[in-house]
Amino acid sequence: MFTDGFVWAKMLELKVFRPEDVVNALNPPRGFRKWVKQKVHSLIATQTKNGLLRRLVENPPVFATLFATEEDINKVMKPCPVCGKLFIPSRSDYRYCSRECHMKAKQKRTRWIRKAMGVGSVKRKWTQEELESLRELVYRNARHGEYEELAKELGRTKKAVESKVQELRRLAHAT
Repeated sequence: MFTDGFVWAKMLELKVFRPEDVVNALNPPRGFRKWVKQKVHSLIATQTKNGLLRRLVENPPVFATLFATEEDINKVMKPCPVCGKLFIPSRSDYRYCSRECHMKAKQKRTRWIRKAMGVGSVKRKWTQEELESLRELVYRNARHGEYEELAKELGRTKKAVESKVQELRRLAHAT
């Protein structure tokens, strides 16, 4: 079923690939994926040693057949949405060239969400008035529905209000 010739034909068809790409293209039945993955790695090692494949990138391992053109190589490269650098992702679902770019994008999304919610981007200390409002919720044993109202009133997230109420409850039970 998954002979060396069949796997090699899929590699020639892909021209530029990561081992994961070949396994995904072969689409092995359930239970055979690990075996097919080993077969792909074994064939890559053999064909690289024989000079029929060349390694383009070390990490992630990206290989190209002798028939691969510059255009084929550029097809597997993606631009990083943060820095614009072209890179070859180690997995097909990776969007960013590095952990740093991923974190920058995450911070930008968080700032955008906080701004859309009307919440400041910097964590601010709880004022005495805010704490009194929260203590009243704790005293009344308020439920989650009231948190959202108070969060809007205080200009904070619902999660921030929930966390602070839980903290105040813990302190109340500790004394």
